[in-house]
Amino acid sequence: MAKPKSLFERQMGKKHFQENYEREYQELQLEVQFLLALEEQGLTYEKFAKKIGSSKGNVSRDFKGRGLQKATIDRLIKMAQALGLEFLPLLLPRDRRSRRKKLEELLAAS
Repeated sequence: MAKPKSLFERQMGKKHFQENYEREYQELQLEVQFLLALEEQGLTYEKFAKKIGSSKGNVSRDFKGRGLQKATIDRLIKMAQALGLEFLPLLLPRDRRSRRKKLEELLAAS
């Protein structure tokens, strides 16, 4: 007997839900968050590089092919601060329900 599908699995079967999920998921990725912040502030890679004391090439490499995954925490903090943001690494439960609850708690506390 087949295991029944979860609510999430059933919802993912709906095109509209899947498109929204994928779009929102993309916005959570670190590279996307930084790129949106650069765009909002009208910064080019070159201008941003000067703000963080780096080169345009290094900044470009950071944003290509998951380059930020290789960046040090200190570099991520420096990049965020240069954009007037705060870098917050989070450890969250793997279980989706527990993760959502933890995020809601963190947002409520802020």
